[in-house]
Amino acid sequence: MLHIILLILKIIGIIIAAILGILVLLVCIVLFVPFRYRIEAVSGGSADSIQADIRCTWLLRLVTFKASYRAGEFDWNLRIFFKKMAEEEQTDAGDFKKFDEEVEDDEAKYKEMLEETEKTDEGRAEERQSVQKEVEEESRLPERTETKRKETEKDAQKEKTGPRKKRRKSENIYEKCRQTFRKIKCTILRLCDKIKALSEKKEKLSAFILDDIHKTAFTKVKKEALRLLGRLKPKTVKAKIHYGFEDPYRTGQVLAGLSILYPFMGKQTEIVPDFEQKILEGTLLIRGKVHILHFFLLLWNLFWCREVRATYKHARSFEL
Repeated sequence: MLHIILLILKIIGIIIAAILGILVLLVCIVLFVPFRYRIEAVSGGSADSIQADIRCTWLLRLVTFKASYRAGEFDWNLRIFFKKMAEEEQTDAGDFKKFDEEVEDDEAKYKEMLEETEKTDEGRAEERQSVQKEVEEESRLPERTETKRKETEKDAQKEKTGPRKKRRKSENIYEKCRQTFRKIKCTILRLCDKIKALSEKKEKLSAFILDDIHKTAFTKVKKEALRLLGRLKPKTVKAKIHYGFEDPYRTGQVLAGLSILYPFMGKQTEIVPDFEQKILEGTLLIRGKVHILHFFLLLWNLFWCREVRATYKHARSFEL
């Protein structure tokens, strides 16, 4: 009996060890096997002549993503182990979905039209009844309304021509001045309240940023982010680009933006701006790899930093 129990425990232990070994193997594959990418682009002088190819592979090309740009058209293809996905399949599925949605929309519109016609018929019947009632009431009214109308017109003319007219004018001017003064006063008070609120928010934000713990946390995050960018730097960058826009100011803006990327480009890059004509020609090759381990190390280092954890807690409870 004891031998059977030990055999069962041995089998269970072997199964658990195999499962743990498979999990460890999968974690190591995800962390240490890199994503390899390659970007190639060629242009003959205009935006319409651009040709670009993008390729990304992982795990001995068992996962492959390809994309190409030709003559203003973008095409892509994804293969996960032995399952292929292309843009055409998704467009067909999208067409069927659109067709179903259009049919449902047409049915809903038809129901709404039926309900609106029923409502309009009921409304017309009610309008006819109300018109008939009004005609009957007008026929029953005596001629006193005409006499009252004349009397009111006479009183109005007297009020307009008499001294009441001057009093009313002066009262209207006084009321207008009073209302404008109130509006100015309210706007000034609102501006003062907004300025006070902004000054309080500024003081709170400056106190949060200038705290010693938060300063050390910001420097730690900056240091780790720069280290990650250094690790993600492409292995090969070859570029020879001659570009220009109709507006020289825009050409200068693009050159200023590209200057930020110079540390990642290397010595095999040549970018020539043209401030006189609109042109885009040259070649581009970028090749490199990305490890998931680098992102894991970033999160690991930030997690074990006490100042970063404290800053995260304070930021969650911080309110302006």
